[in-house]
Amino acid sequence: MLIPSVRKIHNHNSKKVIGLSYSYKMNGQIPWESTLERDWLLHLEANPAIREIYGQPRKFDYCLDGEWHWYTPDFEVHWKDKSRLVTIYEVKSDEVAADTTFKSKANAIGLRLATLGYEYIVVDSKLIRSGNQLANLNFLKHYVDVFVTQRDRQHIANFLSQGTACRLAWLAIRFGNKDLTLAGLYRLLWEGWLDYDKREKVTPLLTVHLAEGARI
Repeated sequence: MLIPSVRKIHNHNSKKVIGLSYSYKMNGQIPWESTLERDWLLHLEANPAIREIYGQPRKFDYCLDGEWHWYTPDFEVHWKDKSRLVTIYEVKSDEVAADTTFKSKANAIGLRLATLGYEYIVVDSKLIRSGNQLANLNFLKHYVDVFVTQRDRQHIANFLSQGTACRLAWLAIRFGNKDLTLAGLYRLLWEGWLDYDKREKVTPLLTVHLAEGARI
């Protein structure tokens, strides 16, 4: 199922890289119009605090230098914490995000969206692609379908709730069985139930701990 979008996704007469990514949060396909948007969508999909994601969801008008324009954002995010404002994300390369003309436009859009009750955030390629986090998410997404039993979650939580941090490989040895393997632990990392230093690369030797607010 394609999640509704106001923008027609095509690359007629263009060299743009476009596509669709499946969202487990939305149970459907979300469109993107650049590989940078695709990569940011993966960050959003893996964020356990997010409830809903929409790509190119709607149009907003805004005023810049006395003239009104239309703006279609890249993503709209709704949070599990309903007290948090719906967030509009605009994805740009480092060069564009630093450009003074774009900054003036972004400021005008941000002011307009604030009056409408939205949070507006520009994310650039440095944030999206720096370090190991994106590579980790691309690795962990392959384990999203792995099932971990409540019993195994309880055993792991009982151990880690003592404030202990340990390596994935040790957890697999200590609590591993026919149902729980490294694949199951990778699933817990993907959903944010287990947490880790995002600067580190995900391997069996990664040190992990129980995420704050993790539920059994």
